[in-house]
Amino acid sequence: MADRPTSIAKSVDGLHHEESALDRARALRDQFVHAQEQNNEKQKPREAEKPHGESEKSGSQMVKDDAPVLRPTPSGPMRQAPDRQIASAKLAKEHNDAAEKLQQAEKMREAFKAQQQRTHDHERDRER
Repeated sequence: MADRPTSIAKSVDGLHHEESALDRARALRDQFVHAQEQNNEKQKPREAEKPHGESEKSGSQMVKDDAPVLRPTPSGPMRQAPDRQIASAKLAKEHNDAAEKLQQAEKMREAFKAQQQRTHDHERDRER
């Protein structure tokens, strides 16, 4: 039998190139990245399986279970008294704010009148 090549591509110019160190490094890098991804996927479920008591940051499970949550508020007569109290407190605050604004406006008006009065007095003094 004659010497037969294993690949026809080796005999054709430009179709075959020898593997360089760079090609081997790229292949190793790709294998490493693939292995890292698989390793990360395997570790995620394990982290979820860990008991909560191992980590100090996780806290007590009892405390987490007893954490306050928003509960539905009652309706009807049970709710009317607190609603009235809240509404009256809000209304009283609005009245107080409005009264303060009126007082400030009155003070500013008086100050403006006093300033105008002084200006008129100066003009009269100049005319004399």
